[in-house]
Amino acid sequence: MMPRLRWIPMVLCGALTACGARPAAPVTGAVPVPVRPATQPAPAAPAAPLASNAALQRFVDSLVAQPQFSSAHWGILVVAPDRREPLASVNADKLVMPASNMKLVTAAVALAQLGADFRWRTTFVRTGPIVRGVLRGDIVVYGSGDPSISVAMRGDPLTAFAPLVDALKAAGVRRVAGRVRSADSVAFPGSPLGFGWDWDDLNEAYGAGVSELLFNDAFTDVIVTGCGRVGTTACATSSPLRTAPIVRSAVVTRAAGSGPPQLQWWRDSSTVPGIAIRGSIAAGDSTRVSAAQPDTRSVYVAAVMEALTRGGITVAAGKRTRPGHAVVIASDTLCTLQSAELRDVLTAMQKPSQNQIAEALFRTIGLQVTGVGTPDSARAVVERQLATWGVRGDAYAIRDGSGLSRHDYLTPSALVRVLGEMRAYDFFSAYVDALPVAGVDGTLRNRMQVVAQGRVRAKTGTIDKARALSGYVTTADGQELIFSIIANNFAVPNREVDRTAEAIVERLVNMRRTTP
Repeated sequence: MMPRLRWIPMVLCGALTACGARPAAPVTGAVPVPVRPATQPAPAAPAAPLASNAALQRFVDSLVAQPQFSSAHWGILVVAPDRREPLASVNADKLVMPASNMKLVTAAVALAQLGADFRWRTTFVRTGPIVRGVLRGDIVVYGSGDPSISVAMRGDPLTAFAPLVDALKAAGVRRVAGRVRSADSVAFPGSPLGFGWDWDDLNEAYGAGVSELLFNDAFTDVIVTGCGRVGTTACATSSPLRTAPIVRSAVVTRAAGSGPPQLQWWRDSSTVPGIAIRGSIAAGDSTRVSAAQPDTRSVYVAAVMEALTRGGITVAAGKRTRPGHAVVIASDTLCTLQSAELRDVLTAMQKPSQNQIAEALFRTIGLQVTGVGTPDSARAVVERQLATWGVRGDAYAIRDGSGLSRHDYLTPSALVRVLGEMRAYDFFSAYVDALPVAGVDGTLRNRMQVVAQGRVRAKTGTIDKARALSGYVTTADGQELIFSIIANNFAVPNREVDRTAEAIVERLVNMRRTTP
């Protein structure tokens, strides 16, 4: 597990009696994509050749030509930023499925368009007056996709709502007569799922859909315990919320010592959206599974409810799980929360390869630049930014922000170009520091621990029949190289592909420049 990121949210809380405008609806007209000028690097010194470039190419060719990869498709490119010719190249201009290496593009465009200090805003408004300690109306939440209210980023995600509790208490509110509900206008319209996501992934935590209201990366942990007598229903509880989503359990307790748990779970929207789980577990045994939330908005609203209850404020009418249509009056703003900065959110996305943060960020790019928070608007912004960086239009096909889609394609040349462009910006540290470090943290914590430990910062990627590793490596004499290594259509275990990629990267770590 990556270390938890601790941050203190910036909060804008107005007095409840002061005038506050209703949050504006997103603008629907597209606007030109602003492009931030890159900071021009100092002129490079004359490049000295890297030792044994031809030997490196032969080494790479020999690895990908192994019989076990006879049906595989490799895309590889290694460059030194101050050299015109690549150090090694295999199908560098051919399209490959990048898996989570797509997050390298999403993060790069987000930094270029939004800036490293960008923050999401979530606004809470009321629909009625406060009379003798009672808010006679609803609390309505207007979200914009904040992905930072999670166990991973906060430890206790309910602490995110403390400013709302404080604002209500400051106004003397002890009871809310109405409901807590999501706004009728949504920032991320359309399907919560990405185009081309595999049906088999949708019940898993990494396959959860996203909306403008996200709580705990859109997944819930279900803890199943073999309690009670054999043949009775096992105990099942949810975390980090006790109240949502509803868990419908048909897990049966077996005899103690009768083997590991046998469980299946899925989204259950037959009545109130929840998580259904069935199977069996041995008496006294316990296990935890992570399941996609069936309705992210209702879980977020439940989280607000739980935070209010913890703070001693009663919500009489409960929660509304679907957007409502009540008219919001003037002077209604309760509180506006601001998320962690984008630089910190990128670390939470890249180190563990968190798909839902990437998808929220992708749609946020579209929302902030064009006023429309859809994947199509985001894709248009990304494509225009790639064109600005000199990436050819036939070098990519982008359908989501995380790489979970099986319709995403990139060339290694396009990825290396993006990685190279990032070096010219003043936010480069935010970009590179978010990446996993070999042998240290994230998805590279247990890889390349000896030869390359601490000297490789790179993004991994995995979906069925696709394995990727792209990023930066520091050579034996302190030179930085950029690389992309992606394999598709292989029939061997992932570990065999990893060994090949790691052998190439470790060869780069040991390279030195020769004397001119």
